Amino acid sequence: MQTHELYLPMLLPLWGIFIGIALVIIGFVDKKASFTYSGWAVLIVNGMISLYYNLFQINPAHFTENGQLRETAGFLLTTGWLNVAGAMLAMAALLFFYFKKKRYILMAILTLLFFAIQFFQYYGLIQKPK
Repeated sequence: MQTHELYLPMLLPLWGIFIGIALVIIGFVDKKASFTYSGWAVLIVNGMISLYYNLFQINPAHFTENGQLRETAGFLLTTGWLNVAGAMLAMAALLFFYFKKKRYILMAILTLLFFAIQFFQYYGLIQKPK
């Protein structure tokens, strides 16, 4: 399996997470709701892209000759499912923000920490020797 086959599915979530976290933080600091909504939307769309990849983009090149999943592809699938779970957290945080719930700050911090961990997992996946 060539490295370039998995480069885009590894790089898009990485930048999506970075941009989403940055927009949420900028929106919170500047008190601009539009940036905050945009940041949560980017994180949710990022999770949907990971869901699409996990469900529909697995091809025979991701498997070895004896039918087992390659290590890099398996790690990408795992981080993709975690990204989908993070998108669900982002949806909950967006709803908390929209309805101005009292615990929005706690939910936002936990969700952003989860995505920060995801960011470093994707970064480690890209830096991993093939």
